[in-house]
Amino acid sequence: MRRGGFLLVMLGAFFLTLAPLMRFYVADGVVRAPLDFYQQVSLRDEHGTYLDLFSGKVHDDTEVGAYLTVRGDVRSGTDDVAVWNTFLAFSAGDRTVRMVDWWLAMDRTSGQLINGFKGTQVDKDPAVAQSGYGLMWPVGNVQKRTYEFYDVISKRTWPMRYTGSEMVRGIHAYKYVQVVEPTKISQVTGKQWATTVGLPKKHPNVSVDGWHQATNTYWVDPRTGMPIKSQLSVNETLRTRDGKNEGTFLTADLVTEEKDVKALADRSDHYAQRIDLVRTVIPGIALVAGFVLLALGGVITLYGGGQGPKKARHANPTRPAGEVEQVPPARADLAADRRK
Repeated sequence: MRRGGFLLVMLGAFFLTLAPLMRFYVADGVVRAPLDFYQQVSLRDEHGTYLDLFSGKVHDDTEVGAYLTVRGDVRSGTDDVAVWNTFLAFSAGDRTVRMVDWWLAMDRTSGQLINGFKGTQVDKDPAVAQSGYGLMWPVGNVQKRTYEFYDVISKRTWPMRYTGSEMVRGIHAYKYVQVVEPTKISQVTGKQWATTVGLPKKHPNVSVDGWHQATNTYWVDPRTGMPIKSQLSVNETLRTRDGKNEGTFLTADLVTEEKDVKALADRSDHYAQRIDLVRTVIPGIALVAGFVLLALGGVITLYGGGQGPKKARHANPTRPAGEVEQVPPARADLAADRRK
């Protein structure tokens, strides 16, 4: 019994050691951005405005969409770095008005972008600097504070400010808002009609630049760092090179479609359960099991199953105590002869 108690004590000590090991070492190795991530997301505004560069006409109350595809590049990633390709396309009416091809590398634990990692580029330009956070908040460790986030259209990093919490598809999401100030993003090839920037029809064609500004709002699952809903309020204009004249190019208030909100929420919830399993459930079970086994083993070792009472050294195990030994007849006759 005592040997069994000692074994339980040793097993309890093992589980007590396993609990912090699982929580602070194994969990950190598991809670990471995946290498093989894949997701498609659509955002839409049924009442957007855009300029048709072919006709020079501005179309109001037009459907504008944004389509985002994120695909992990497993071969380029490492144990510590995830490489994802993000393709973003804007459409207005039946035309594609903008496309962005973005290759990013991020720390799989912190979610921060790694500038200059092999293969990173924006629209095939590897010299574009990328800093701050990209598509993910800190993995499994989102705080109610301001983060520096990279905006791929303006190719700059802007503050992403925490503004409150809201329920999204059953998830207590943190809401963040990023304001992208007016930024020159392109130099339009060739001269455009003067009317595109508000000048009279008789005015000669003009050279213009593309300018972008936006208010980007994200609802993030703090358990995982995944955005589960987004709203991109975009205002893009064309300006003359002297900046004196300006006209609308694209205006839209794009919101994630409900089917994609559901898909993102379900996926994030799945990741959250896995994170909770290695951070809380398994360490908690190991901790409780360790204390129970340690206590049970200690009780058995101290009080259970000692040796029984010692036996008399010369006792005859076949004769009950107090019974007189019977002398064989031959031995009795011999003893009588000797007395004579």
